[in-house]
Amino acid sequence: MAKSCRYTSFAIFATLLYMSRVLLIDDDQHFLIALPSVFTRSPCLITVDTASSAEQALRLIQANDYDTIVSDFRMPGLNGIEFLKECRAVRPDIPVILLTGYGTLELEDKAFEEGAYAVILKPVDVDVLLSVVTHAIIRRELHQARPGDPLSTLPIDAHTITMESKRISSRLQDINERLRRQIEEADKNSSE
Repeated sequence: MAKSCRYTSFAIFATLLYMSRVLLIDDDQHFLIALPSVFTRSPCLITVDTASSAEQALRLIQANDYDTIVSDFRMPGLNGIEFLKECRAVRPDIPVILLTGYGTLELEDKAFEEGAYAVILKPVDVDVLLSVVTHAIIRRELHQARPGDPLSTLPIDAHTITMESKRISSRLQDINERLRRQIEEADKNSSE
């Protein structure tokens, strides 16, 4: 068990160090311009490619290796479910996250039946999106490194990721505060 935990920790750490590649698909040009900046806040190093249509995205997917795909659901041409089917036929290993402003339970059920990694409602909460994308990247890395590893197939949802992200953020703030106090104390002692 300890060996598995060490390996898992190493895989997550390695994922955070290496450049990950995300494809962002939306027909809204403003969204394509604004959203990539969100990924600079990720613990992973992420480069973002953009496509303004599902057809353009499918060409990019065939030519490039992406760690995660984030796609709008409602676009001209292929909709999110049709795109998801096409994408899974070409690259079933890439997690696909769908964004929609028209979320219904039927849409979500259909998306998950077709293999969507997550469905996120618009307007997008950037913290949730960042958490879901980061988790998808890490899970893909774990699955590629050890396909039989049970951690690579654990079910997860956006709420769980958000809560875990907040827990980690709070813990990091506590550590940062302790370090700040230790530095102040060290500075005070050195000036005496």
